Amino acid sequence: MHFCMAALELYEVRQFVVKDKIPDVRAALLRELQEKNIQALIVPGHRIAVTVGSRGIACLPDMVQCLVEWLKERKAVPIIVPAMGSHGNASAEGQAMLLREYGISEDKMGAPVVSSMEVVQLGKTEGGAPVYLDKVAAECDGIIVLNRIKPHTTMKGPLQSGLVKMLAVGLGNRLGAESMHRYGLDENVPQAARLILKKAPVLFGAAVVENADKAPYKVAVMRAGTIEAEERALLEEAQKVLPLVPFDPLDTLLVHRMGKDISGTGMDTNVIGRWRRVGGPVDREIRYIGVFDLTADSAGNAIGMGMADFITRAFYRKINFETTYTNALTADWPAGAKMPVVLESEKAIVEKTLEGFEPGSVRLALIDSTMNLEVFWISRSLREEADAIPSLEVVQKPLLPAFDEQGKLFLSKI
Repeated sequence: MHFCMAALELYEVRQFVVKDKIPDVRAALLRELQEKNIQALIVPGHRIAVTVGSRGIACLPDMVQCLVEWLKERKAVPIIVPAMGSHGNASAEGQAMLLREYGISEDKMGAPVVSSMEVVQLGKTEGGAPVYLDKVAAECDGIIVLNRIKPHTTMKGPLQSGLVKMLAVGLGNRLGAESMHRYGLDENVPQAARLILKKAPVLFGAAVVENADKAPYKVAVMRAGTIEAEERALLEEAQKVLPLVPFDPLDTLLVHRMGKDISGTGMDTNVIGRWRRVGGPVDREIRYIGVFDLTADSAGNAIGMGMADFITRAFYRKINFETTYTNALTADWPAGAKMPVVLESEKAIVEKTLEGFEPGSVRLALIDSTMNLEVFWISRSLREEADAIPSLEVVQKPLLPAFDEQGKLFLSKI
């Protein structure tokens, strides 16, 4: 049955999200360092590694530069060490380039960036997974682990994406990332991190929790011995400020853009359902996912496209298959790099995903990305549900989908 596009009404929805933020992240970080008496851990002349991952943390340059300057004031010798697992095409040059793109370089930070894929093996987890640590960091007198804490796209439990994962996966470079993914993240990452904390010169961790606008919501500093316990509490806070699409099931989810700068899996599985990443029971039921574009900051890495059902030809042309496959194989997730159905335009995706549905009954949501959920659009059949959700405000006048000559979607007033 052909879908009548002219009868499809979409309503703009504004989601009330947590926007509280730290006005001065450097001041907050310095205050934490002072209150936790971290200066007592720093020995003048010691070479200290500040780890930097590949996630798009908004305040990352500020935090890194603040730590570098703070270390220099205490006569320590800071260096910046990439902690990215296999990202940056699993090469030292690629990881250094990623940091430059984030605004982190020796010129800007005042400390050298020492990028290497060499590792040392510290032992094995109880499950038998080899535990690796970046050789440059291992040979330093101290390590400062820095990361954002948030719900992970695959890991479950009280420890997900944060300092613990940075230690076990990010600082393990390609071999460490492969080991953790192959043996299982949920059990082996915490065990590997405990081993690293026991055998490596980790001094403390610096963590940030972001709000719905990806601005710093909370900054925390924790000594090595308290990282695991304090991260658990911060993850609970991060889960409370994470916005979602509050409709389940959906017939169609249309996504304007996905990419590595949006989520480690291109699309956050907390939004689209973790089963699309790890299998098992369906936790969020979405029949079709259509994605229109790949972000420029992904540099062609289309990991996660295998979770989509349809992409556009424009998306396809941006894929760097070597980078995508390297990321997918290191993460032991070849399905994440599988090719969705490629259609010529956004219009073709919309038409295909709506085939067989009635305009008044189709359960459709249109979002910018899984990271930007403050404003999105829903079909008429979801309107009543939206009105009953206190965190949502529905704009009263509906819009009609329309397309330009290239088949790009835009919304017009009725």
